[in-house]
Amino acid sequence: MDRDKTRQFLERFTSLAAGATTIGLLAVADRSGLLRSMAGEPPRALPVVADSAGLNARYTEEILSGLVAASIIDYDAENQTFFLSEEHAAVIADDESPYSMTGWLDMIPTALEHTDAISDAARSGGGIAFEDFGERMVRGIDRGNTPSMTVLLTRRWLPEMPDVVDMLKRGARVADFGCGSGGAVRAMAKAYSHSAIFGFDISSSSIERARKQTAEPNATFIVGGSETLQRGRPFDLVTLFDVVHDLADPIAALTDIRSSLGDGGVVLMMEPRIERSLENNINDRAALLYGISTFHCMTQSLAAGGPGLGAAWGRDAAEKLCGVAGFSSFEELPIDNPFSTFYRVS
Repeated sequence: MDRDKTRQFLERFTSLAAGATTIGLLAVADRSGLLRSMAGEPPRALPVVADSAGLNARYTEEILSGLVAASIIDYDAENQTFFLSEEHAAVIADDESPYSMTGWLDMIPTALEHTDAISDAARSGGGIAFEDFGERMVRGIDRGNTPSMTVLLTRRWLPEMPDVVDMLKRGARVADFGCGSGGAVRAMAKAYSHSAIFGFDISSSSIERARKQTAEPNATFIVGGSETLQRGRPFDLVTLFDVVHDLADPIAALTDIRSSLGDGGVVLMMEPRIERSLENNINDRAALLYGISTFHCMTQSLAAGGPGLGAAWGRDAAEKLCGVAGFSSFEELPIDNPFSTFYRVS
């Protein structure tokens, strides 16, 4: 045995374990309001930080110490003050920031609560249904997706299809399938007031959350699967944001979506960015994707008897599946995004 290699891996494992406990600390700081109370504030002493957040001083001290050790919170040893920088706050303390990762502070702890069930499924098959993850997961997905939808969807992503934008400005029928809590629907409804934007999702809890958060009169939410898309007039645009890889029957869903399009109708599909081969995916971003896929994306498909495509299925599989569903055009859009790849399908 190479003892140096073992020691190196021990250091790597310590880093991984520290990352896991740090996510836990961040989740507590998020849910308790500590992070939000520090955002935009100058460096402050521990008693002031704890008092302003309404938290127990001892817990605040330990949480802050852990976040200082993880280089998330800045600490001035001479003045004994703690400070959350604007740059870090944009990632962990601002749900409206396009850099926000706050949704992961709900999703990761919630997913890990199902470790025993995932272990059982790894032996016997099956998985965990979406609704069994509960309201905290719905909230996490909403917090994770809405900021980018609000800031980037109508300003950067859709403009890569100028003909579609022109159609939306004139007035079009749009379906966001797998709409979740409605972030994309709200963004498009606000930007394109002449268009009718419909959100479809099989999760009643997600649709309920979407309806409560949406005031735009041209936005409508419907509980239902892909078969419900064909019950009204055809759609000019169907959007699919991180949806297809979760489905129990992705071929049937894509076939239904193709059938729901009117003449000249287009699909905008967003899926996680991943390299074609595993040997090119040895990095933290891919590790996060495979992890959340195992704990949430893949398992919910397998729970419903689906293929369990998983979040890391990649471009080649996506193009092939769209071809099987009857689409004849599959184009990757030149959108620079570290987490997602975008396809125009027709």
